[in-house]
Amino acid sequence: MKLKTRIIFLSLVLIASFGCDKEPDKPDFDRGAMLYNLASNVIKPSIAESATSISDLESTTQTFVANPSQSALDDLQDDFIFAYKKFQHIKPFNFGAFEDYGIVGALNTYPTDTSKIKSNITSGSYNLGSVENVQAIGFPALDYLLFHTNDVQIITEFTTDPESANRKMLLTETVTKMKSEIELAQTQWDSDDTDFIAADGNDVGGSTSILFNAFVMDIELLKNAKIGIPAGNQTGGTTLPNYVEAYHSQSSIELAKESISGLKNIFVGGTGIGFEEYIRDVEGEIESSLADQIISKFDQCTSSLNSVGTPLSDKVDSDNAAVQSAFNEVKSLVTLIKTDMSSALGLLITFQDNDGD
Repeated sequence: MKLKTRIIFLSLVLIASFGCDKEPDKPDFDRGAMLYNLASNVIKPSIAESATSISDLESTTQTFVANPSQSALDDLQDDFIFAYKKFQHIKPFNFGAFEDYGIVGALNTYPTDTSKIKSNITSGSYNLGSVENVQAIGFPALDYLLFHTNDVQIITEFTTDPESANRKMLLTETVTKMKSEIELAQTQWDSDDTDFIAADGNDVGGSTSILFNAFVMDIELLKNAKIGIPAGNQTGGTTLPNYVEAYHSQSSIELAKESISGLKNIFVGGTGIGFEEYIRDVEGEIESSLADQIISKFDQCTSSLNSVGTPLSDKVDSDNAAVQSAFNEVKSLVTLIKTDMSSALGLLITFQDNDGD
């Protein structure tokens, strides 16, 4: 009996010793805190800035329509570029309210259908909300109306041209539609972001997964729509200069860099918690973090676009090698995020693509 008692006692001592030496379990990453930060300090402020820029664009449009002078056109063109840049920061949020109202498609389907725009001007009768006008609205339509020829001719089109009244009406209604749509999405986000924050699971229906997939899709659009398609990467080498974003204002490179800036801001969480912290938490203490690689790649993408020069519509032919270099940098970014990041965080890609990355 004494031997048995002694064995039991020693066993209890060993168990107690192991219990004291064992480190406490590491708490799970607080996705709710990340989602709160992204909603409060990245998503909603970006939407508000975009909405304000489009509201300002509406004001300068009204000023120009009332008196189509050179100074009024200059202001309108400047506000257009500014608003287009701000839009680059919100288009990755193509879910929830943005998906409900079709914001991204309504504001930025390109290349624009110039024939349809001309037809709308001539007829003076159209429904900008109809399917047939999807490629004749939003920023790309304004890009054509405000930049398709020299300033003197544009002012003439809005003053003495026989169709000037119809042109003014189309310009005004296009901007008004944009303002109305972005305000709908803004109102929905401002009134109720609790569902987004509360859905803090890591499953495909959780906000982390939904945001991540929209994030990845936008990087794919950066790679393909902004660079690859115009550069001939999906047409056997046949370049398509008129397929670049903002073809008439020649601001394609500026918008692409702004897009990268917006995507990077989402990744780092602005000044708070974002995907960067999530990755670092999962990886623990290591010297070379995937988060560092991704941040560095964002910067390399910007540098490569700076090397392309402007306008992109010319460079796809005159310096295709530089354009391809930029494309390859963005392609590397896609791989890091779509493959490495999704694996590290256990997030599934839920959308289909045939790109092959």
